[in-house]
Amino acid sequence: MTMSTTRGTSPTPWDSPTGSLSCLIPCPPDTPLNRLPFWRAVTSRDGTRIAIPIQTTPEECRLHTWTLGDEAPTLSAPFLSITDLLPFCDRDFSFLCQTHEGWTAVARNTEWESRVEFAWNLRVNAQGITACETQDQRRYTPVVGESPWSDSYDNTFGLTLSTTGDRSAAVVQTSPIAEGDLTTFLSGCFTVATDQGPWSGHYVGAFTPTLSADGTIAAVDARISQYDYTIVVNDRCWSSAWPSVWAPEIHPDGASVCAPVKEPKGWTLACDGELAWPDHYIQLWEPVFSPNGRRIAAVVSPEFGKWTLALDGVPWKTRVDGHLSKPVFSPCGSRVGCTGSHQGRALILIDDCPMATNYDKAWNPTFSQYGNHAAARVKKGPWFRVLLNGMEINRRFIWMLDPAFTPDGKHLMICGIEKNGPHYSYTREFIALN
Repeated sequence: MTMSTTRGTSPTPWDSPTGSLSCLIPCPPDTPLNRLPFWRAVTSRDGTRIAIPIQTTPEECRLHTWTLGDEAPTLSAPFLSITDLLPFCDRDFSFLCQTHEGWTAVARNTEWESRVEFAWNLRVNAQGITACETQDQRRYTPVVGESPWSDSYDNTFGLTLSTTGDRSAAVVQTSPIAEGDLTTFLSGCFTVATDQGPWSGHYVGAFTPTLSADGTIAAVDARISQYDYTIVVNDRCWSSAWPSVWAPEIHPDGASVCAPVKEPKGWTLACDGELAWPDHYIQLWEPVFSPNGRRIAAVVSPEFGKWTLALDGVPWKTRVDGHLSKPVFSPCGSRVGCTGSHQGRALILIDDCPMATNYDKAWNPTFSQYGNHAAARVKKGPWFRVLLNGMEINRRFIWMLDPAFTPDGKHLMICGIEKNGPHYSYTREFIALN
């Protein structure tokens, strides 16, 4: 069974980045905003298509996909439900769906042939590889590109997919644990498995598996005894252990692995089992390498109730009282930003400078290729807006995704849904940059 692939003429990815294109999305005219299906919408990577799962009856859900320039949407085959909708390659979408025979996935407009009792945690990488976790007959098995792993387990969680290629990893439970059986639990029932099989080491707990871009390096934060935690890289534990650790981060070229660790003086950053930052904090998490691997940023709490970013071990001067998001670098690595809150209002931090302090919610900034422009999505009341270099663009939407810069950095793409009288329209617009 395949989805309809009928499409009208539409712009190719990043074609003619001038002006705007729209398509009409019909909705009952008096439907309250919080009842509209837009919160489930996903756009294609190039912004030319928007897809929304719409539950038409209790037993029928179809994916409605509108293409810019077309008058009517294409509809998928009917399913009982649709979850985990994600953009797939440039213009397509992938999702998990429930049929009368069980759960399966749709990729490249085609359903997988296999059916299982349940599927979740869909993953898609830039090369179009699709993966998910499945449960069938009380056994758990990750599936990558419609091919299940050779081994099944008592449980799996945290499936991750390499950025390139089709390598995958997940935390797996290798033996059952009866309720209240602490002896078996503390003996170690968890490990990491890849598509090539499980590791030999077993742990009391393993939490957030991480893969290098090519999938050749896998790392996880693990509990190795009742009181000790460490980082395990390719089935080898770091030589040191701590009372607590957070999820590891792998260098872009795989040269090293870093992770937050808790020392007696507080939290700091360790790389390859050795302490890497001199200062200690009340908390430290979400470390991120820049794309070129030359810098590293993390969220830190220098004092109780105060948060900031630390860049290469040096904390920023700005302090906020609300938790900060995971840092994001510009493609060239010269700039870094995050979002958070202070005194009940959202804010965006870029290079230690707060902005967007008068909004109800803000999302992480995105940067142009060379870092000379920064844009972010913000919300005030029911309206979404876009900030470009700290200035608000004179447009508002009832729903939108994060803005994106064209690969050459000369235009900013904005995709959102507007209300035009009794109708709603999806619009893709390019804004020229100086």
